Amino acid sequence: MKRTYYSSDLVHEQKGKTVTVAGWVEDVRLLGSLAFLTLRDSRGVCQLVAKKQELPADLFDAICRSPRQSSVIAQGVLKESKAKNVSVEIQVQQFRILTEAVHPLPLDPTGRVDANTDKRLDARALDLRNPENLAIFRIRHFALQGIRKSLINHGFLEVNTAKIIGQAAEGGANLFSLDYFGKKGYLAQSPQLYKEQLTMALDRVFEIASFFRAEKSHTRRHLNEFTSVDIEAAFADEDDVMKILEEMVRTTIDEIREKCAEELAILI
Repeated sequence: MKRTYYSSDLVHEQKGKTVTVAGWVEDVRLLGSLAFLTLRDSRGVCQLVAKKQELPADLFDAICRSPRQSSVIAQGVLKESKAKNVSVEIQVQQFRILTEAVHPLPLDPTGRVDANTDKRLDARALDLRNPENLAIFRIRHFALQGIRKSLINHGFLEVNTAKIIGQAAEGGANLFSLDYFGKKGYLAQSPQLYKEQLTMALDRVFEIASFFRAEKSHTRRHLNEFTSVDIEAAFADEDDVMKILEEMVRTTIDEIREKCAEELAILI
């Protein structure tokens, strides 16, 4: 079996089709000869229904005993659901546990039970399954898409500059130093010098990348490693730069509003 659909792709128009989904078991509910499974993937949730009389006994038993958060793959026919909060459901024909979760889990990936920061970091892979965390990553993804789309429309080329450098690119910043094959090297704190040289041939460039500053801080907002959006343009004045950046912000907000309505609802 290979996945043919994500949960968000399942719609009424596909009723009667055989579909294959993959993800992790979030909930299992048993109702006599029926088993209902909530399966979550990176794009949402869908409902699986297993009927005892239509499946081999060992397969139905395996579905009923699926540990929550196990990674599974399932195939079945998409049908209209009678449940209030689910429009379609998959009537299971094949089901396989790919990786069985071992209980007790270190934390609750659904977010129903809070966990402290240390526990969340120790079990980060599970913590990322929390719908709020998934929403943050998807919003970030589409925000970066909006930034890139806007800058590319303005004629910018995306570039990548060195992250291990021989000397500071800007004055006044503390750098992380390292031994670089017997010589002293530093983690880049800015792409400034590289961008300026690139504009002498490429005119307009931008970079979205990680940079590093070895500066102590008493706030949570000042990070030693951060993602920076840097642009550089030749033959431009401050009005040109303001126009480009204002449009970039507007495009990014529109992109998030259009493609992340569900994610925003989760977080707000």
